[in-house]
Amino acid sequence: MIAGGTGITPMLQIIKAILRDRSDRSTISLIYANQSEEDILLREELESIAKQYPDQFRLHYTLDRPPKGWTYSSGFVTKEMIEANILGPSENGSTQVFMCGPPPMIKFACIPALKDLGFTEDHWFSF
Repeated sequence: MIAGGTGITPMLQIIKAILRDRSDRSTISLIYANQSEEDILLREELESIAKQYPDQFRLHYTLDRPPKGWTYSSGFVTKEMIEANILGPSENGSTQVFMCGPPPMIKFACIPALKDLGFTEDHWFSF
């Protein structure tokens, strides 16, 4: 999953639905992009979910304007960021990337990076 700003809303609903089903062992990785640390919506809830489900949910942030000491990524979503934080494409289609955020982020950062990593259009969906 890749979310930008308020694009976190549908992602959180999907995350909760997957984790609510105890028989679903899907793993979820989320890259959440924002302008600044203060802009991170639902941060406490996301971090709580990451602690509660460490084997199923991974959370990574990137900020355009990170504060000093920021331990996550900075800048736009990149190929390297996706490669480090999201599973690669699968031949059987089991890896799906859901994206929701500003259209320029999806069009100019996420999709080109996914293509560079070998993902095809049947591997992603943007809201």
